[in-house]
Amino acid sequence: MTTGILYVLHGRRDKIPSANLNLIYSIQARYDMPQAIGFLEGDTQTLEAQALALQEKVSHLIVIPVLLFPATHVLWDIPKRLAAICRPELTYQMLAPLGTTEAVFAFLREQLYTATKHYVNRSILLVAHGTKHFTEPFDELQVIGQKLQTALHTPVICANYVGPHQVQEVAPNIVNYILVQPLFLTDGRLVHKIEDRIRDFHPNAVFLPTLENNPALKAAILERLHDAGL
Repeated sequence: MTTGILYVLHGRRDKIPSANLNLIYSIQARYDMPQAIGFLEGDTQTLEAQALALQEKVSHLIVIPVLLFPATHVLWDIPKRLAAICRPELTYQMLAPLGTTEAVFAFLREQLYTATKHYVNRSILLVAHGTKHFTEPFDELQVIGQKLQTALHTPVICANYVGPHQVQEVAPNIVNYILVQPLFLTDGRLVHKIEDRIRDFHPNAVFLPTLENNPALKAAILERLHDAGL
């Protein structure tokens, strides 16, 4: 059986985003097997095009979603789109997204530990994208928040950009000054919108970096691939 790896990124409708690509390229260099990067959005280097190219070279595909939580893209879009174009004899294994990896937790713990030493007596607001369709992402976010609260001895509150527990509903109820940790893979438009919403209630909030181009993202992908036997 010949195996290949398909890295699935969110992408953008108007262009291929450069964020995190160099990390993916450095991972590809570690493996001597067919590999490709496919985007869920946009018309260039699409998920379908990359999967079709790989299936000409392999009989088994390892699909690694470079996403954080098991929401619509992971649970619906990727399986449905692959099933529509892959030949029947091609098998594939869908790996879990990256939010629950030890690498991501270590990144959050270390970054927040440093921040809490500099900005004392602040609560932590952990914000993810969220979804209207599934409970799993917020369940996983809450587990991460509880682990961080235990490790840091600091209150951790969880919120979403969309779906239940939206940040503009959660933020007004926090009485302390806050450290905001956006749990996103890029520092883009949505993160800036979240910042605007939070500053309406907490103008002195301190915002911490996302995972964009952070070595922890590379470590998280390698962790998932290692767990898959690579």
